[in-house]
Amino acid sequence: MNELVFTDQRVFRNTPGVRFSDITVPECNGIDLVEHSGPSVSPPDKDGRPSWYIHLHQTDNNRVIHGQRLFELFYPKWERPHWFVFLDEDTGALQIPPGCFHRSYSGKQGSLLLNHAVRTALFDETKDFTVCRCPSALDHPPHYHGISPWGVTTFINHGVYE
Repeated sequence: MNELVFTDQRVFRNTPGVRFSDITVPECNGIDLVEHSGPSVSPPDKDGRPSWYIHLHQTDNNRVIHGQRLFELFYPKWERPHWFVFLDEDTGALQIPPGCFHRSYSGKQGSLLLNHAVRTALFDETKDFTVCRCPSALDHPPHYHGISPWGVTTFINHGVYE
């Protein structure tokens, strides 16, 4: 199984100051708009400890359309299960499979994200946005995509990354 999968946009027309792109994600059957209005972590920490989302009946395909977003992922089925992945408008849609623990951070400017969700027939929005603890993420050294270890610390603590 590939660890990190991205769906790129396909630019089909450029005019002065305007770019037209096809951002289709195959099999998408739901689109969520997720806005962080400033420095944010989702889900928020609880009792000083990280909280995580996990979906059992949805594959996320998260595409930043404004700003920057840092995802932390933990998926035991991957050879390298712990990742920090930095997204901006040019990164493409990051696929997060069902059963993958995930959380995200936005910097000072906030961010706007489209999730091109692929939902199974068992999906129920009242039950499939589980917030939980991830008991073993810290037992695995993290890997990095689009950002360095120093960049992760800077982005989380100061809300900026260049």
